[in-house]
Amino acid sequence: MINNLNLKALQDYIDLVKSNSSEAVATFGVTANWQDGVATEITPHSKKVGSKKIITQFKYLIDEPLELLGNDKNPNPQDYILGGMAGCMMVGFVAGASGKGIELRNVQLDIIGELDLRGFLNLDPDVNVGFEKLQFNFKVEGSGTQDQYDEIIEHVRKFSPGYQTILNPVKILTNKEV
Repeated sequence: MINNLNLKALQDYIDLVKSNSSEAVATFGVTANWQDGVATEITPHSKKVGSKKIITQFKYLIDEPLELLGNDKNPNPQDYILGGMAGCMMVGFVAGASGKGIELRNVQLDIIGELDLRGFLNLDPDVNVGFEKLQFNFKVEGSGTQDQYDEIIEHVRKFSPGYQTILNPVKILTNKEV
């Protein structure tokens, strides 16, 4: 084990997927329930990774800042979007470094983006409602070199589902389109 990751378990899963591609399919979902005001409770569905069902037993809340009618007591949707992307990229980075035998002491990932709320508030039809750009920066302390870290970051950019979901358009269906 390196960086507290069980790389043998990961290799066992990779070998399973190589022998049976249906084991590579993972299904995720959430249910959102309005609480009051702009607060929403999110309940993740149980996950399915290949033939294995993973029971999920937690919930989390979404809120908004006071300026957007919230109580500012919980992360807002953008916090979760950026946090999900960052978490996915961090998993990829730590796994990639560990696979190369690099011991990590500290890894920090900052992701920053700006929203022009005139789009969200429907004040200007020419303003994009979403992020125009996101900037990320890894700060790493460990036994690797900067070239190794850069190579791992490039790999993360190519293979992080969170990063790729934000980068590439996703077809979103409504219940009428399914």
